[in-house]
Formats: sequence, C-alpha cells, structure tokens
Amino acid sequence: MNEPVERATALRGDAPHRIGVLVVPDSVPLEVLVSQSVFGPPIPAVADVMGISRQLPYEVVLVGERPRFVLARGVDVGPLAPLDSLQDCDTVIVPGVAEPLVERSAELLDALRKAAVTGARMVSFCGGAFILGQAGVLDGRTVTTHWLLEPEFRARFPHISLDVGKLYIDDPPVHTSGGIMAATDLAIHLIALDRGQAVANDVARVLVSAPQRDGGQAQFVKDQLRSDGRSSVDGLLRWVRDHLHEPITLADLARHEHLSERSLVRAFRAEVGMTALQWITRERINRAKVLLETTDFPVGDIAVMVGFGSRETLRRNFERIAGTTAGGYRRMFRDRSADVAGRIA
Repeated sequence: MNEPVERATALRGDAPHRIGVLVVPDSVPLEVLVSQSVFGPPIPAVADVMGISRQLPYEVVLVGERPRFVLARGVDVGPLAPLDSLQDCDTVIVPGVAEPLVERSAELLDALRKAAVTGARMVSFCGGAFILGQAGVLDGRTVTTHWLLEPEFRARFPHISLDVGKLYIDDPPVHTSGGIMAATDLAIHLIALDRGQAVANDVARVLVSAPQRDGGQAQFVKDQLRSDGRSSVDGLLRWVRDHLHEPITLADLARHEHLSERSLVRAFRAEVGMTALQWITRERINRAKVLLETTDFPVGDIAVMVGFGSRETLRRNFERIAGTTAGGYRRMFRDRSADVAGRIA
C-alpha cells in the first residue's frame, strides 16, 4: 500500500473533524452507537444542564456499500453515505463485526486503502481490525483486537504484530481496540488526543465511564472460554489438567505420550501453538482465576493448589500473563452475590 499523506488529525479551528464510521451488514450495533454517542452531539438535556453547546466539533457520518442496513436485533442506524465519502474523512472508524473472518468486497477494501493513503486516522474497534487487516492498513504495525480472536488473527495476518493484552493500542495514524467495551476506552482516548485530557475526562463523566481503566485485556483472558475442537494431544491436555497441582516436567509429558522429548516438543507446538511449559503455566493461571473468583482460599494456598508451589511464583506469572495482581483480579471478578448472601445470613 502507498505511504499515507500526512494529515493533521487534531481539531483545526472551527472546521469540524469529520469521522466516517464504516457500517457493514454484520457490524456490532453497540460499537456503531459508541461512535455516535462519544463523538456525536450530547443529549440535549445533558447539554442544557451543563451549559454547553449541543454541537461538538466532530461531524459523524455513517458510511456503507448500500444506502441502508438493518443490523442484528433489528437495529436500523439510518441512511448511509457512499463508500467514497471515506476519502473526505479525517478519521475512519471500523466497528466490530459478527463475522470477522468473512472476506470483504474489493470495493470496500479499496475505499479503506484510499482513505488511509489520503491521510485519514484509521481506527478499529474489536473485530474491525480484521477488515483493516484485509485492506492492508495494518501492515507493519502493532495492533490489538478481541483476545478471543487471537489465534484467528495471527493465522490470517502473520505479518502484523498483535498484542491482545492491551485495551487499545496507538500506532499512529492507526489506533485499534480490544473487546466491545474497549471501544469506549479508545474513543475517549482519541478525544484526549484531539481536545486534551480535561475534555476527555468530562466526556467520560457524562458517559459514566472511567477516562482510563487500569490494566488491559489480559486480565479478562480465560482460555477455557474457547472451544477449539479436538487435536491429537487432547488426551495429554486432559491429563495435565488433572495433575496441575503436581510438578510436571517435559520428561513426564513425553513419557505419558510414549514419545521422545524432542518429538513431544514438535507435536505439542504444532497442535497447540505454544510450548508445553507455556501452556501449563497458562492453565495454572486459569485454574488460579477460577479459585480466586469462587473461593476464599488465601493466595498462597491457591499457588500450591495450582502447582506453582509458592505465592511469589504465582504472583510473578499472574502479573505477567493477566496484567494485574491476583488480589486485584479477585476484587474485580469476585462473586458478589455470594458476599451479599453471606451478609444477609
């Protein structure tokens, strides 16, 4: 793709900053609405109470291949401007999609490429990164998307650097965000870039949203939520999960599979996509997450129960993989219904 022409993305005087939001038939309605709610005019009653203008210095234009789409759950976002409107936009946002692996039309991808070449700031929410990836807009950049989509994204775009631990990533003029709620995080961040942190803080207050959330997507990752089908090492994976509390070596795994250690290493990486010891560590973190969410066991006891042996080893690995402390994770995901029931009793 040709190098984009430099274009100032911050607001310029009285000229409205034009934001084009790409709408496709499987766009996630909430993420389209996030674009309109954060960058569009405030609710009239809110503007009146705050004593501010009902018009923000942004102009939001919804763009599509057809004049109108009815999205999931019957959401009709109204008339759509033609694709070539993207070339006149200062920022292009691609919301998340229900079918990220679907190949998009040549016309749509060409419109995104042209917008990027003319200097538009390119933004994706969640699975929208797959569309920007197909357009070549993400080539050579570091990006993020929903953590559940990590294997699919890496397989489809091996030449793009992916970091699913972050809520959003800036690699100007490209900005990408993770799961659905991270769309709001990135949108508020873009306002901070354009108008300053104080304005972004006020927008966040109106939305009743944190201007900046601690941690990243990594704290929400739970590998068991994926169902990846059967593989030749399924039996071994089940055995490991049954023995996580025990010391497990590469020799133990090879002996279980009646393979040499070298053959086991090759087979495991080919089927799982990481080394056996990396997978075991992640499984232990997943088991620790379950115990932190559902029990009152001290963190030191949980460390032993999941096979780390010491609180320090759990702490080091938990922070590296989950991006937060075990105590912080427990406070965030603790089953509060159980706490309430305890207080009532």
